[in-house]
Amino acid sequence: MMNVLVVDDEHTEREGIKQLIDQYQFPCRVLEAENGSAAEKILNRTAIDILFTDVKMPLMNGIELCKMARKSQENLKIVICSGYGEFEYARSAMKLGVINYLLKPLVLDEFLEVMEEITQEKAYQEPDQVTQESKVIQQVKEFIKNNFQRDVSLSEAANEVYLSPGYLSILFKKETGENFSKYLTDYRLRKANHLLTQSNMKINDIAEYVGIENPSYFCKLFKNKYGVSPAQYRKS
Repeated sequence: MMNVLVVDDEHTEREGIKQLIDQYQFPCRVLEAENGSAAEKILNRTAIDILFTDVKMPLMNGIELCKMARKSQENLKIVICSGYGEFEYARSAMKLGVINYLLKPLVLDEFLEVMEEITQEKAYQEPDQVTQESKVIQQVKEFIKNNFQRDVSLSEAANEVYLSPGYLSILFKKETGENFSKYLTDYRLRKANHLLTQSNMKINDIAEYVGIENPSYFCKLFKNKYGVSPAQYRKS
């Protein structure tokens, strides 16, 4: 059982993360704090495995909290949760060993991927809650996960699940709220985000690795999603 500390001055944000952890049955006990000062008290008396923290909070902001937490518990895994407008402020936490950066409002797939990576446990879903349609979409997501590094298309994904491209396009939008190409692009950018902070690969090589051959187009896509260029993101 892992201890998770969720720090956010918004109760709804804390409750949302707590409910997701419970719903998908990750082996975690969730503690909450409404600001960095309250979180510091918990960190001083309790061993924490995962820290989810907002950036802008009263009394002690998220960056200050990350610095303090890293000193008191060096093996702590830190995940920043922040809005688009706070990126310039939040990116200074990257050098503190933050393992991921999630944008608000949280995207379910991104959150589950981070939790699965940290806990090494698969998100659980009740069998009777998984419709045939959602099973198909999970297959498509797995296809993207295994093939994002090369030029893949909606038609190829449709062939994998024995559906027409047109029908899969409608079904994918219905189940995920976004179209196939946007989901694929966002998945590639999340992988690029990780490589920029965790490797010394050149930006052009990262672009090619994640399946975007045009470096200029990659930089444009990255800036649209994260608010800064890949070079600025890495420099921080």
